[in-house]
Amino acid sequence: MFTRLAKHKTFEYTPRFYDPIKDEREKTRIHFSRMRQTKRRSRSFIWMLALFIFAVYLLFLLTKMANN
Repeated sequence: MFTRLAKHKTFEYTPRFYDPIKDEREKTRIHFSRMRQTKRRSRSFIWMLALFIFAVYLLFLLTKMANN
């Protein structure tokens, strides 16, 4: 009940082939891809909202046609 939890292992890893220029390029590429993902999310929300409004409109038309 009062035992200690095991600690995670720590590693001392030194990369063999480190290229700081390549590392900087990859960091900027990741940054730009994240910016694009946020735009997709907002566009997706707009499409979902438009689809919902269209579905409500169709439901309204169908109920109006059924009453006639």
